[in-house]
Amino acid sequence: MLARIFVVLVLFPVTQPAFGLEACFAESVGAWRGPVWNGSGLQTMDTELHAEPDGTLAGSYHIDDSEPFDGILTGFRQTGDCEADFTWKDRFGTGVVHIRFEPDLGRFLGYWGAAVPILGLLFDGYRIGPPNVS
Repeated sequence: MLARIFVVLVLFPVTQPAFGLEACFAESVGAWRGPVWNGSGLQTMDTELHAEPDGTLAGSYHIDDSEPFDGILTGFRQTGDCEADFTWKDRFGTGVVHIRFEPDLGRFLGYWGAAVPILGLLFDGYRIGPPNVS
């Protein structure tokens, strides 16, 4: 019995940061697909979001371009209720993406840019599977 309590007390600090995400962010963990403005038009983007040990979100994306490419989302900064900015990075450079999460509707709506997010440069996602359960 004492060993179980010790294991729980030792592991609690390791798992605690995941609880730091607000519900709308925690519910946004998982796989998404949606349109992204890339080059001269809209293309399909697959995004995978996950909780980091420090209690933030991070992710990766794949854009189905004529030459498909991958990118990463880091630098989570909460900017409002269920809204956050990320740093994006892929073969074309680095910039900022702003996302408003609406997991109850099965979507996130976003826009991106080099120095600041630009309305019209879509970065959207729609749930393509069940939410991840942590």
